[in-house]
Amino acid sequence: MDNSDDSKNISYGKNVKISDNVKFKGKIVLGDNVKISDNVIIYPNVTINDNSYIGPGCIIGEPTADYYQEDNHFFKPTIIGRNSIIRSGSIIYENNTIGDEFQTGHNIIIREGAKIGDNCSIGTHTELQPNVNIGNYVRIHSKVMVGALTKIEDFVWIYPHVVITDDRYPPMGDLKGATIRKYAQIGAGSLLYPGVEIGENAIIGANTMVKRDVKPERVISGIPGRDICSIRDIKDEHGNTIYPWKDHIKNYKGYPWQKKDQ
Repeated sequence: MDNSDDSKNISYGKNVKISDNVKFKGKIVLGDNVKISDNVIIYPNVTINDNSYIGPGCIIGEPTADYYQEDNHFFKPTIIGRNSIIRSGSIIYENNTIGDEFQTGHNIIIREGAKIGDNCSIGTHTELQPNVNIGNYVRIHSKVMVGALTKIEDFVWIYPHVVITDDRYPPMGDLKGATIRKYAQIGAGSLLYPGVEIGENAIIGANTMVKRDVKPERVISGIPGRDICSIRDIKDEHGNTIYPWKDHIKNYKGYPWQKKDQ
């Protein structure tokens, strides 16, 4: 496909494949001002809302394993919110609901069953395993593995190379997702064991192995992770309190409590 829909200001690149076919039981809905780049595949029952951009080589609504075993696969709905940017090479499976103002890096994978809120971002080469639940304003950096059934609340930061595991007795498939509460930060290279809970405003230091639940506002570091101090004990080089970060952040990042001119 290489054309455009002037009535809704939809533009298509070259070699776009849209599988809007009754055989596959699902219509495709594209909002106003949607831009579809070259070599994109969109499977049935996908909704891409207004002002969204789908980069080159993306696959939206990728079927689950059942597709390859059934003659008449039913595609579960895949919804991408308004003003989203899906960068090149990204694969989003069917049965996902993604909120407004979503952004990805390149070559990310979102497996089936995800629920992602508004104003979230997922960095390059990150993978979300099935049935992940993510709140609003969550920032997941590059090369992160998020295990199945993980729950991430609002305003969480997850830095590069974090691994959140899910199988308690590999390879038995006894899955239990981790829970990360609001405003928590997971430092680069950290490993979270299946089912652990990271408390609100907690900080996990870089390269930390978290085997047990972490209480709110605690700093955990080391292998295995040890409780170091309260986040309120951390000062900058001038002796100023800087945590909880919500109360001290100065640069504007679009959070609901911030003013654009602050």
